[in-house]
Parts: sequence; structure tokens; C-alpha cells
Amino acid sequence: MRATFAALWLLCVLCAPAAVAGDGNGESQLSIAQFYPVEGSVALPEELKPSMVEISLTIKGDEHKKTFPRADGAFKFSDVPPGTHLLEVVAMGYYFPSIRVDVSARLNGKIHAAYAEDRKKVLPPGLLIKPIKQMAYFEKRQDFNLWKFLTNPMMLMFLFTLICIIFLSNIDPETLKEMQQQAQQQQEPAKKKE
Repeated sequence: MRATFAALWLLCVLCAPAAVAGDGNGESQLSIAQFYPVEGSVALPEELKPSMVEISLTIKGDEHKKTFPRADGAFKFSDVPPGTHLLEVVAMGYYFPSIRVDVSARLNGKIHAAYAEDRKKVLPPGLLIKPIKQMAYFEKRQDFNLWKFLTNPMMLMFLFTLICIIFLSNIDPETLKEMQQQAQQQQEPAKKKE
């Protein structure tokens, strides 16, 4: 008698969380919780190994399931509850879009997938996820450009100074004396005013 009661109690405790569901009218009815598989594939570039790609499914915002694709890029999540979930693919060097996955309980687990950023872009059945772009982590170094080198402000100052030195060294001595006298005359009125 005790063994039967203990077995019945254990069965109730283990099955109760998955079996009770509300119908929205405040009445609870006994039903079996249903889970569905989410299957798809990732278009892997040739240089990526499947072990370098991680696929994660965020269920109702807090539970995370992760998997890796097979060699052909196919993946599968088992036991996914009905509702709206977020599917993300992470691969080094590539950017994949975030996918909003709706698993329908009314239609026996039919999957409707669309881009999370733009729900109007719907993915076809089969859930094939392709990378949007290859990430560029480094900027390409610019080639040497003589014009940019010469128009550099430091180079312009150097060239101006060089031209002035060359010009002043080729000036004849009489013109140099005239320039010195003019400079002294301009300084003398300034000294007289002080």
C-alpha cells in the first residue's frame, strides 16, 4: 500500500509542472505540454570549420540553448516550446543576422522565421541562414602618395623655409643693405613713440 502511494505521489510530482495549463478563462485543464524541434542549416564559407560556428536559441528571453552545426551546416534544437524565440549564429569573421523564430502550437510546431531587425523579410521554409557580410577588423594601410606627402603641413613649412633660405642667399649685397636700412627705419619710429 505504501509503495503504491509513494509511486503515485512521485508520478504526480514529476508530471504536474508539464501537465497543467490554463485556457485563459481562469479554469485549468489537464493537457500534455508539447515541444517541437527547430531545424535548419547555416551556409558555411569554405574557410570556416563547423566547430568555429556556434548557434544559440534564446527561449522566452531567459533560457539559452546552444549547438554547433554538422559538417554540412545543418543544426537541430529538440524540445523547443511554442512561442517566439531568437536564433543567433556566431562565427569568427562573419556577421549573421538575428532570426526571430515563431513556433506555432496550433499548427503542430510549424516554424515561421523572419529577420529580427526587419520582420517583413521572411526566411523560406528550411531555415537556411547565410552570412550578411565578412567582418573587416583591420583597415588596409594606405599606399605611399607623393602628393599627400608634399601637402603635409610639416612638409609645407619645411619647403617654405628652404625656399626662403635659397632666395635670401642669392640676393645681391646692395639689395640686402637696402632691406636692412628699411627695417631699421621702421623700428626707429616705434622706439620714438615709446
